[in-house]
Amino acid sequence: MYKVFIDDKAIVFSSQLKKTQLAGDAIVILIQKKNWVDILQSRAQLPASVTLLVVSEDPEKTIRKVFKSHKWIEAAGGIVWRKKKALFIERLGRWDLPKGKIDKGERPEDAAIREIEEECGIIEPVIDKLIDITFHTYIQDGKPYIKKNWWYSLSYDGPKKLKPQTEESITKAEWLDRSEWKKVVKNTYPSIRSIIDNGRWTIDN
Repeated sequence: MYKVFIDDKAIVFSSQLKKTQLAGDAIVILIQKKNWVDILQSRAQLPASVTLLVVSEDPEKTIRKVFKSHKWIEAAGGIVWRKKKALFIERLGRWDLPKGKIDKGERPEDAAIREIEEECGIIEPVIDKLIDITFHTYIQDGKPYIKKNWWYSLSYDGPKKLKPQTEESITKAEWLDRSEWKKVVKNTYPSIRSIIDNGRWTIDN
């Protein structure tokens, strides 16, 4: 199952209807070779509170078809844990998780570690597990993009001092315990809320 975020609206792409659990109301579209529909138009006509579920044999292939006019970008990052606190950054006035573009030939895991090190000034966080893969769209220089994000849970036992990468518009990097996550949820992106809410960060946390 994959979630694609278009501003505050989500489209869920899945290969199985019965095993896909969604909160709240949902509209289901079954994709077959002979019944293709305009999924983006369908999403635009629904309120953000209603989830659009698209079921097809190959969800990622369907995503590429739906967003064929968008340039495809891949990025990696995640939640870094240190002594029961998680690492968040503030970028362009909103809370975020450290992440960045995957270089050509680079593994998502290696990109996640590199980007976290560069954006937050820490060294050698260790990947524990893959949390999720999400997608979101955006407009840059008048052109539409879709970004595939690989999200990991990582552990770190080094110094707590952080150095936000200001050249990437990061103004703040902080270790926050869960009691402080409310301020993040109030001022972040739907895709980040999805990662926070899914509860699959690590086995121990």
